[in-house]
Amino acid sequence: MSECLHCDINELVDKRLEPDGANLAELAVLVAESLADLIVLAPPAEQSKLLADVLANLGQAYLEKIGAGERDEPSLRH
Repeated sequence: MSECLHCDINELVDKRLEPDGANLAELAVLVAESLADLIVLAPPAEQSKLLADVLANLGQAYLEKIGAGERDEPSLRH
């Protein structure tokens, strides 16, 4: 594993895609489930804010990846 969690996650996903063209929807569900597991590790009073932050960052990252958005605030991603 590297120092970059984002890179490690993408590498794991890529490995699942290579052999037989894995189902993207199934992979997305698995990644979302892992993210939900992470969110519930936060104190209950912070979970809703964390979920909102995750969704906002997901939307922004998607817009950046398709070239439709620029980030006004610094990202936690690299």
